[in-house]
Amino acid sequence: MKPAAPSAERAALAGLPATYRNTPSCPGCLALTLTLRADGAYVARERLGSSEFYDFGRWRESREDAVLHLDGGRDAPRRYAIRPGDLLEAQPGTQGGDLKRASEVETLRGPFRMVGLFDGKVFKECRTGLAWALDDSRAAQALKEQYSNRKQPVLVSLDGRFEPRGRDEALRVVRTAAIHNERGCPG
Repeated sequence: MKPAAPSAERAALAGLPATYRNTPSCPGCLALTLTLRADGAYVARERLGSSEFYDFGRWRESREDAVLHLDGGRDAPRRYAIRPGDLLEAQPGTQGGDLKRASEVETLRGPFRMVGLFDGKVFKECRTGLAWALDDSRAAQALKEQYSNRKQPVLVSLDGRFEPRGRDEALRVVRTAAIHNERGCPG
């Protein structure tokens, strides 16, 4: 199929945030919901039977071939051709099929596995470069206590949710997976 014209590409990704969904081919087949955020991040939920899996990462569009690239933490990068009519066409190797823009934005809160640098107050996610203040959960307080004797940001893996906080959002730490010895993001 021929790449979409630049004007069709801009229209397909206009007005972010936006949510896209597939139409599963059978009951119990993979249902995918993808929300593209205006800050260049995406959140995704996969439902397979009664199980749900979440992913968080960075999206970018390739203007040369009108392809949307998703680079997250769960799977191999996903690619979608940007088509007119608010359609994202799954490229070979991308599971979940084609995605159609939904009429309303669905807020996907997670939990997401995230890796980033923590400086005692702010968590900066490695893949996206986005940063959040932590909420006041027990897990966040425990992470702050573990960090208290360190002087430099440390690499942390955690499971977290996004919680509204006024006009912004906070990162609610559900569970700290690990504090690593590294002082920088991988890669």
